[in-house]
This record gives sequence, C-alpha cells and structure tokens, in this order.
Amino acid sequence: MLTLDTLDITDERQWSKSGYPYAEWDLLRREAPVFWYQRPGFEPFWVLTRHEDIATVSKDTAVFSSAQRITVDPPDAIDMLQGELELRAGMFGHSPDDSQALSDMDAPRHRHLRQIMAPCFTPKAIAELRERFDELAFTYVSELTGRLETHGEADVARHLAARLPVAAICELVGAPAADWDDIFEWTEGTIGAADPDYQREGESAEEAFRRNMTSLNGYIVQLVQSRMAQPTGTDIVSRLVQARIDGEAMQLHEILYATFNLLIAGVGTTRNSITDGIRALLANPDQLRMLVEDPSLTDRAVEEILRWSAVAPHFVRTCLQDTEIGGQLIRKGETVALWYPSANRDESVFEDPYRFDITREQNPHQSFGGHGPHICLGRHLARLELNAILRAVLPILPTLETVREPELTVQHLQATDYKRFIVRKRP
Repeated sequence: MLTLDTLDITDERQWSKSGYPYAEWDLLRREAPVFWYQRPGFEPFWVLTRHEDIATVSKDTAVFSSAQRITVDPPDAIDMLQGELELRAGMFGHSPDDSQALSDMDAPRHRHLRQIMAPCFTPKAIAELRERFDELAFTYVSELTGRLETHGEADVARHLAARLPVAAICELVGAPAADWDDIFEWTEGTIGAADPDYQREGESAEEAFRRNMTSLNGYIVQLVQSRMAQPTGTDIVSRLVQARIDGEAMQLHEILYATFNLLIAGVGTTRNSITDGIRALLANPDQLRMLVEDPSLTDRAVEEILRWSAVAPHFVRTCLQDTEIGGQLIRKGETVALWYPSANRDESVFEDPYRFDITREQNPHQSFGGHGPHICLGRHLARLELNAILRAVLPILPTLETVREPELTVQHLQATDYKRFIVRKRP
C-alpha cells in the first residue's frame, strides 16, 4: 500500500519501467504538499508538488538560490559531475565552485548572461524562423515516410523528433550542418552515459561520459575560437564573444560553458516533447482526429503536449533564510525540489488533469521551469519546433500505429528520455 512512509520518488529503475511517479505525487499533493524526503542514497530535501507552491519558490530568487545545486542526484552522478567540474576548473584556471550554466546562477550574473542571449530567443526573433523550420520539418517527415515505405518501421525518437531540435539549436549557435550528426551523438552520449547503449565495449558510464564530454568540449572550443578570430557574426556564440558585462569581455570558459549548455538543453528536451506528443496523439485517436479535422487547434495541442510530457521533471533550490511555504517552515540551508510534472497534474488548477485534451483553453503548465527569472530561455523556440513538426506530420499520423511500447532511460532523475519509439503504417 502506498503511504507517505513507503513512497519513493527517486527510484530510477521504477522511472525506467513506469515513467514518472504520478501516484506518489498525487498522494503528496493531497496529504503532504511540502514533504521532508529522506531515503537511502540521497541527502534529505523538501519535496514540493503543488502548482501554487512551486510557482512561489520559482519567483522568489532572493530567498531560494540556484547557485548551490540545481538537481537531486544519486551519489554516482554527483561524483561524476564533480569530477568534470574540477577537470574544467583546472583547464581554465577558475574555481570548481564557479557557476557553469544559467540554471545554476543567481543575480546579477544570471541576469547579465541571459540578457546577452535573450535577443536570439524573443518571440519576434523566433517567429522569423518559422518558414525555415517548416521547410526542415516537411523534409524530415518526408524522409520518415520514405523510411516507413522502405523498412516498414521507423523510430520517431531518432528519425524524426531529434532532427529539428538539433538543426534549430545548431543554427542558432552557428554550427555548420556538416557537424550536426556529431553534435547529436555527443550530446546524447553525455546525457545518457549511464545507459549501456551509449557505452563502447568494456567502457564504464564515467568513461563514456568523459569521452563524449571531451569530444563536445573540443568541438565547442574550436567553434568559439573561430568566432573570436572574426567577432562580427550575429549567432549566439558571436554575441557571447562580443558581449561586455560591467565593461569586461566574457572569459573563454564562460563562453564555452554557455554554448555547451545551450546544445545540451536544446537537443534533448524538445526531442522528448515531440516524441511524447506523437505518442499521446496515437494513444488518443479522438484527439488526433479532432486535430486532423481542425488544424487551427495546433497551438493548443502544443501547449497540451508540453503540459503532458513535462520533460524536465525537477529543479532544486537552496533556501537562504528561514521562510514558510504551504504552512511548513523551511530553514536556511535546506534544499527544496520543485516537481513540475506534479504541478502539471494539480487538480486544483487543471480540470481532469489525467486527460490528454488538446482543446484546453487555460493551460498554465510549468513545463518550462515554473515562473520567474529562471523560466526556460528557449521556450518560444521549443514551441515553434513542436508546432512545425506537428503541422508537417499531421497528414500521416492517422496512418501510423505503435509497434511496441517506447524504450525509456532515466537521466539522473532529470529526464525520462525516449531512446526508441517504433511506429509502422497501419495494415
């Protein structure tokens, strides 16, 4: 029987088998929405599961810091990541405690770095990419159709969903098309290093992580150095090279880290959203039929897919002073974990939250990291990618069926990642 004493939301094996622990989050929202979680292998932390509480913490960056840690990690992941931080720090001559991504920065540094990149991600800037994305999306769907005709089956995760996110983020950072396949392999191999499928024969998870990380870092170094040699472009890397913060140019390692994190975040999250969205439409033929009959519902369908998939399940904040959330005292120095898929199933916010419904008019999901200054920089880009793929694949979706349940892998409780989702044409 599931109780507060027996629930476990950090069992990666169960995530791989069944996906997100929604039953546990439902119980927590009902009985203990701010819950002190103590389980073997993890430092204790507060679990927040309600939409309202997660939004409150996300907005209050003066009390809840991102600089100490940003995820709940098992010990092996902590050791692996700490080793990489120390290696990088030794290479570039800075402290391993220095922030290496927007997600683990506090103001004012977070605000300054975000402002440099933000012009590339505004609604207006992203809207200008629509024609290009439509062209790419229709090309990729055409190639998927050809694969289905030739082989009888196709992997939605790899042969379709991964294609546009890779192209989109690579074009924004200025990486040539000839390098896109390599970048995809390196990013996947870095994130999924614990999965044997991403390891070479006799290779450990740490060795696979280091191999892919080294390749990706080496590529980014060359990309950044080429922009430094000709600092006149308009892509994101060029903007970082030309930027000034308090009158000072950014250091090489800061530009490298910003570029690295854009590539990692830009590839995986949207690929998983696209895959899960196609899976949801195939599993809900009434919704698919509705969308085929009325393509004007595409924007709402995109928002529902984002709510439904919530591919970045949590972030962590550190409390900087004693405060109260949901009637519970949170003490200075304690860790708070914000579980966004739970917020997206909060019955006090979403009517019939476990129904996939592309007609929802009000859909205040928190799939882009809640609210506040840390809301996902690439949210408009992700929406455009989803929109383009949906419009391109919609004509053939009713002709497809799932061959078998998707293969999932868990990336350190930070994502339930689609390895494969095989479909075929209906007889």
